[in-house]
Amino acid sequence: MSISRREYKALLLEKTFVLSLLVQLFIASFSVFLVVGLTSFYDPMALQGMQMKESKIGVIGDSGGELFKLMEIRDLEPVQYADFGVAYNDFYDREIDAIINIPNETAEGNDLINLDIYLPRSELKATIVSLQLKKPLEKFEQSVRSVRTMRLDGYTPLDIQIIRGNRGSSSSKLEFIYVALLPLLMFTPAFISGGLVIDMITEEFERKTLELLLASPVSLLDVVGGKTLMVTAIAPVQSLAWMLLLGLNGIQINNFTEILLLVTMISLILVTAGSMIAVLCKERGTAQLFYSLVLILLFMSSYLYTNSPLNLVSRLALDSIRGLEAFIWTTGYMCFALLLLWLLTMVVKKEQMKV
Repeated sequence: MSISRREYKALLLEKTFVLSLLVQLFIASFSVFLVVGLTSFYDPMALQGMQMKESKIGVIGDSGGELFKLMEIRDLEPVQYADFGVAYNDFYDREIDAIINIPNETAEGNDLINLDIYLPRSELKATIVSLQLKKPLEKFEQSVRSVRTMRLDGYTPLDIQIIRGNRGSSSSKLEFIYVALLPLLMFTPAFISGGLVIDMITEEFERKTLELLLASPVSLLDVVGGKTLMVTAIAPVQSLAWMLLLGLNGIQINNFTEILLLVTMISLILVTAGSMIAVLCKERGTAQLFYSLVLILLFMSSYLYTNSPLNLVSRLALDSIRGLEAFIWTTGYMCFALLLLWLLTMVVKKEQMKV
């Protein structure tokens, strides 16, 4: 325990560790804003149901046309322009958010109706304007199709009845929270802990301070065990703090205890593996390289089965897994962690005989 307390005090002065804490704290504290922003990048349609600022659309063409009337909705404010140059100057000065050039061709004609739309360079603003224009453009397309298809020879409309089930559509925002954000926050402390224990152990070998420690009434197993215990305890404490912050941001998380137990087991697995690598390599760079390779291998293998730690955390948070199934998988990870602890004990005892 004395070794754990000594390492804990030194850890608070570690700049890399403190910086990682601040980054995770920022992510957890502002998770709602990050979710909205990041979700919009890979699924812009997620913004469609949100209340957005009204956009001014410069319209060049017939102001009495059907499309102009369709754009007179809540989120759009069409502004009539007679000349493209004037509209472009206002667009450049950000007086309007987009430009639509409506041709003179009507639904009663035979030629294609080509609409020229000019959007801002900002990807987010362009996405918002596109979503706001989507509904009136779709209605205009349907109107043109209905008029022109009636003129086709032998045209008979199909009577299609669409049966909609009760199955609800998934939310991209919820998917991002529970599939990406939550597992990231839960297991990042465990990933970092594995690297920290390597630095702590290899530092003793590289600075030749291990001999001084062993001169006192402690063994190599006590030194490695104390460091392993202290670093393992960090991950669940951080994970608990992040879950509480997510809860304050309005994100509901179920099964707190089960998630913390799972995080503790995964942290113990990674820290024990890191300790074993550090004892065998004794050199920081080599040990960190091996640990990175092991971490990548474990991460890739997690996609081979359903209840990997990442998926299990998501299912526990959503309460979409049976208690017995969660218990079996958590127990399996616990047994694997205990096996690694036993192997670490054997490795440390073998190395102590060489010291």
